[in-house]
Amino acid sequence: MGLDLDTLLEREGYNSSLWLDEQQEVPALLLEKLLSHCLNETGDELFGFHLAQQARPEGFGVLGYIRQACQNLQDFILLCIRYEHLISGFGKTRLLKEPGRCVWSWSAHTLNPTFERHATEFILTVCSTTRSLLKDPKYAWLIEVRFTHSAPQTMAARKEMEAHFGCRIRYNQKHSGLVMLPEVLTLPFNSADPGLMHSLERHAQSLEAAQVDKGFYYVAYQTMKSLLLSKRASKQNLAQALGISSRHLHRQLAREHINYRTLHDQVLLTQAIDALSESNRTIEDIALALGYTESQSFIRWFKKQTGQTPSRYRESTLSQPR
Repeated sequence: MGLDLDTLLEREGYNSSLWLDEQQEVPALLLEKLLSHCLNETGDELFGFHLAQQARPEGFGVLGYIRQACQNLQDFILLCIRYEHLISGFGKTRLLKEPGRCVWSWSAHTLNPTFERHATEFILTVCSTTRSLLKDPKYAWLIEVRFTHSAPQTMAARKEMEAHFGCRIRYNQKHSGLVMLPEVLTLPFNSADPGLMHSLERHAQSLEAAQVDKGFYYVAYQTMKSLLLSKRASKQNLAQALGISSRHLHRQLAREHINYRTLHDQVLLTQAIDALSESNRTIEDIALALGYTESQSFIRWFKKQTGQTPSRYRESTLSQPR
């Protein structure tokens, strides 16, 4: 971006060596102060948006490489939900379902509205580059883009963002995200590589194992996974397993910008996709293993989540080159 990082960091009593250690966590407050300096230096009201256009996949660690190996967008979003805590702790990815559309949503964990604005524009702009992995990279995949913050002050800035995303942008919305048709989630990626995907997931899991403080969401996710596999998934059982009250569980999940049902569906969908992609078990066996008493209920739920039946999803997985 043409800025002198060392000079900007020195104003806060830091030096650039802090940023060279991949295992060193950078305080969110420092990022907020650094952004403030950058805005003062550039006067760029679209700083986060412009910064995202300089970003490279490798800058996002294991998730950057995982994106290249995924078979479709839905797989990647689920892996973002699963592993984004390895990259940072200041935001949360969600996959929201609406009638006839779905939303790849991201929200920042900050009380600083300026940082929230630029961080959100940065992340959603980076997410939009995923279109380049589709077989037709010029495919108009977005219906609209939403932001919780207000529109840029100048018409030129608003038009620049719309030209980049190729769709309408709506501001002052309930949540920020990329809005698309459900079928976009399962469009195949050109670079899908199941073998590499397996290796990268194992690497991500090893990074998780090395973390001292995994955070509430990680612990809740893993606990929910165990409860699902043992067919004991419920809000009360999850709270009990975590050693907290149901009311405290509700508050903790709210801080993660999710609720119990969202967490349940995220874990269940990940387990269902793993079972469909990596085994020859029947749909009936998978449904039973995931806690359904009959397969039709599982099929309806899976189609609501993905836009495809389990059988169709399995067929599309098997058709990918290996």
